[in-house]
Amino acid sequence: MRFSLLAGSFILLFALAGGAVAYTLFSFNHFKTVEDRFDGQCSPVAGVAGPEDIEAAPSIGRAFVSSLDRRAGPLARGAVFAVLIDDPLDAENWRDRTTGAPEKFRPLGLNYYESGDVRRLFVVNEAMKSVEIFDVTPTGDLAHLETVTERRLTSPNDVVAVGPRSFYVTNDVDSGRASLFGKLQFLSRAAAGKIYFYDGVAMRLAAEGLRFANGVALNARQTRLYAAETAGQSLRIYDRDPETAALTLARIEPLPAAPDNLTIAWDGSVWIGAQPKPLSVPLVERDPLLHAPSLVIRFVDQEGVATPMTEVFSDSGDAISTATVAAVSGSRLLIGSLLDDKYLICDLPG
Repeated sequence: MRFSLLAGSFILLFALAGGAVAYTLFSFNHFKTVEDRFDGQCSPVAGVAGPEDIEAAPSIGRAFVSSLDRRAGPLARGAVFAVLIDDPLDAENWRDRTTGAPEKFRPLGLNYYESGDVRRLFVVNEAMKSVEIFDVTPTGDLAHLETVTERRLTSPNDVVAVGPRSFYVTNDVDSGRASLFGKLQFLSRAAAGKIYFYDGVAMRLAAEGLRFANGVALNARQTRLYAAETAGQSLRIYDRDPETAALTLARIEPLPAAPDNLTIAWDGSVWIGAQPKPLSVPLVERDPLLHAPSLVIRFVDQEGVATPMTEVFSDSGDAISTATVAAVSGSRLLIGSLLDDKYLICDLPG
């Protein structure tokens, strides 16, 4: 009798564990079929390892690309490229613009800021758990100005600038996305993500309770802040007070995939690089022969009005795997990836 009870308990535990695994896989769209769909034309630009974030700088005709080979180990140094949008094959596009500073540099999210003659690039550096601030020349070269760190910034992911030295930065999970507990928090969709604001002197908490805080962006008037919840598969929209920098949650928009980085196009629309099957990403990271699907979503924010998301680009992973960003400059769309050694430059349909 005792054996049968013990055996029955083990069977029940295995059944519960199997059910939990199946529920997690289904909830993260792991068995979803993703079809190739895009009405424009795309061309790959190879030789750029892990172009995780891309930010257009139309006034200087360039796009900044955050690059890191994540399969090369924890000591590999990344780079930032300044790509000529109208001449993506120019040889200068493959030159690292950081000139080696800082020495420990593993770039993730980035954001371009311009006001008058001031041009700055803000880059999340996961090697130092910091935000690096660079001065930008008209030709796209970078001069390192400052490193901003803070003890609460344990796992920074993306940044958006408000001024020459002020910014919001997301902290995806306090325990760190690479830690075992951080991975469990992602799988359980724990509300452990935060957004911090740095005013040029001190850092303070601006928002919390995000389910893996990832990409962040501001509208042109700096009155709306958008934040990606990767584990929550949603877009958080905050009202922002320009005087105090305080954020108030306005609403949460569900998404059909796990969002990564966010960019704002010239017309104010929000462009989202997303992964329809995010649990495939660790498998692709271990095996470069595997691919994971990609999705690009466009969102037009109409205050108080439910606006449908538009799926602009969908790919099974052959054209680009693990898409993380979609940046628009004029009629061009640039799509980056966490793990591919290329990005796509696409002509949007007229």
